[in-house]
Amino acid sequence: MARRTPEFYEEISDEALSAYLRRIVNIPLLTKAEELRLAKQIQGRDEKAPKKLVEANLRFVVKVALQYRGYGVSLLDLINEGNLGLLEAARRFSPDYNVKFITYAVWWIRQAIMQALGRASGALRFPARKIRLASKLRSLRAEKLQQEGVEPTEEELAKELNLTRAEVDELLQTNRPQASLEEIQNREEGRGLLSGRERVSPADDELVRKAFEEEVERLLKGLSSREQMIIELRYGLRGGEPMTLEEVGKRFRLSRERIRQVEERAKKKLLALAKIRHLQDFLN
Repeated sequence: MARRTPEFYEEISDEALSAYLRRIVNIPLLTKAEELRLAKQIQGRDEKAPKKLVEANLRFVVKVALQYRGYGVSLLDLINEGNLGLLEAARRFSPDYNVKFITYAVWWIRQAIMQALGRASGALRFPARKIRLASKLRSLRAEKLQQEGVEPTEEELAKELNLTRAEVDELLQTNRPQASLEEIQNREEGRGLLSGRERVSPADDELVRKAFEEEVERLLKGLSSREQMIIELRYGLRGGEPMTLEEVGKRFRLSRERIRQVEERAKKKLLALAKIRHLQDFLN
């Protein structure tokens, strides 16, 4: 992605982005029944179905992209990358998932945007995990301020996110002010881009994870039975608590070092499979 000057960002924001928002706000949303019909058509190799599913959900990409603004990539570029993630989700969406399409697609949108940020900023400067935590911290601060009427302390934020205060300090330095989606759209239309009933609930994160259980299961099937069990125990993938090397070693009657070696081998296999399936960040 080419480097662009702040002046170019302002030009894009004022012209192309405004025109884009005016266009997509009038695209009608789909009902769950309509999404189900399109998902079946996608499985039947209908080339037009993914496009219809994508167009009806473009406004949600804007909402997600705004959460990652301020890391050196223009908002329009973030939206373009998010749209690619949305298209990937449309191609993969199955009627068997039993969730709204956007619930499934949010994860793909986020990953496409974070990969773009990684390319633009460098993995060492803004790794995907740090970007996710910074976004989560910003959302938590806003939520607590709205609920309690006061700014949460760094100690409270650290406890909620299971981080040290030093880590919270670092994330606060990373965070940038977040633009309001309603402010951008109100200048153009006099109304918000997303109504209350259309918003993606924070609880959707759990639904997104559930929607990907099938994908993760496919990855794990690429391991031997012992490798699979060790990974599941080490990372608590079956709903249990993550176990230490020593605890897993006792279960298999193997040394800590041997368990570590098996785990490392299994992780390399998983990462190789994940790269093929575009799931690297999900595994991380």
